[in-house]
Amino acid sequence: MVRMKLALLSDIHANLHALQACLAHARAAGAQQFALLGDLVGYGAFPGEVVRWAMQAAADGAIVLRGNHDAAAAGPPTTGASAEHISVAWTRTQLSETERAFLAGCPLTARWQDVLLVHASAQDPERWIYLDRPERAAQCLDAAQAGHGVQRVFAGHVHAHCFYFRG
Repeated sequence: MVRMKLALLSDIHANLHALQACLAHARAAGAQQFALLGDLVGYGAFPGEVVRWAMQAAADGAIVLRGNHDAAAAGPPTTGASAEHISVAWTRTQLSETERAFLAGCPLTARWQDVLLVHASAQDPERWIYLDRPERAAQCLDAAQAGHGVQRVFAGHVHAHCFYFRG
């Protein structure tokens, strides 16, 4: 098996400047493959620019997954007064139909070599379960092993570095 460096980027949330900085760092570190673990949009000021970059990256071979904010922005319009509802409504106005269709078409999981990539949990990817406790991480690993035959999972969604290991 050919080994190459994979850069994992997650929860960009339309922050174009952070994305550019992370890409520069990853490339300087020798990253040869990129995986975007979802939530390209949501909250940040540059959803169109980030999605257009992701579309080109996907065309160049990057793995791009759908996160909960991507699903919300690509889905039907919603109403509500929460920050999330307001963000989704604004984000939808910033994205073209093509960009929303791209987000809607992104898979919930992908396999890269012997690793499963997912935005939230392999247990039930579309429920957006946070892997914020060891028991949830164990359920995710069990689901990845049973459903995909892998022993390792990389996930985003929690906005923190969480590492759970099995003996």
